[in-house]
Amino acid sequence: MVLEAEMEHENGKRTAAARALAVLGAFSQGGGALTLTEISRYADLSLTTAHRLAHEVLEWGGLELDDEGRYRLSRKILDLASSSTRALRLRESALPHISDLHRLTGLTVHLGVRDGGDVMYLEALRPHSNYSGENRMGGRMPLHVTATGLALLAYAEPAFVDEYLSRPLKRFTPHTLADPDSVRAALETARRNRFALVSQTISLGAGAVAAPVFGEDGSVETVVGVVHLIGRDDPAKLIDPVRAAATRVGHALAERRTRPHPRTVDFNRRSAGFF
Repeated sequence: MVLEAEMEHENGKRTAAARALAVLGAFSQGGGALTLTEISRYADLSLTTAHRLAHEVLEWGGLELDDEGRYRLSRKILDLASSSTRALRLRESALPHISDLHRLTGLTVHLGVRDGGDVMYLEALRPHSNYSGENRMGGRMPLHVTATGLALLAYAEPAFVDEYLSRPLKRFTPHTLADPDSVRAALETARRNRFALVSQTISLGAGAVAAPVFGEDGSVETVVGVVHLIGRDDPAKLIDPVRAAATRVGHALAERRTRPHPRTVDFNRRSAGFF
């Protein structure tokens, strides 16, 4: 009876569509992978309702289950979101250049943007396709723990940096920069060098290099990064290729902004009597 009353309360409070959207919205509060209990809590749904809706979205292809039984947003969600947003245009412009970097290095290459306090990966090109960690395409990581995140944070507004560093900074390994002074020093170095370099801040044995993509006004909304293995790859040899790829992405984005939209071209051609 209690469960039925709870479900009736939910039905009266939100439509079926709103409850399904709440399941998807729960992933904005989690760390990318959620248990059913966490989905229920973040979406403000009973466990029974969360279970039913999660499996409906899973069957539709909007969610996937990892090896530990946790739910993740699928690539289908990112593709749908990107199809009508600026993110797709950014990814399309950058893809040829980060693909070149991927072929040149043979390493994992990321294209990232800042979303709140996280770096969100719009693309992740990998030597192996069976990876499902947080820095996959559509995944997120806190800004202070990755080279891509530090490259973004280095060019963020000072007020945002102050607010971000006022929060507790999560530590992933003993090498994670988890105190404000260390992060600020890393940001200053990143600005001076125009690239960020980290070593074993997320997982032992791996490091990363990332470079900002500068807009025409000097702003940074996008970064290009490469993940390498400690002891096998020389990060110093990755700096120039990563910075060159970021520069080419910046040029491609600038060219796209000045290029007429296809619909505008079609309209002008029609007006001129071409059709």
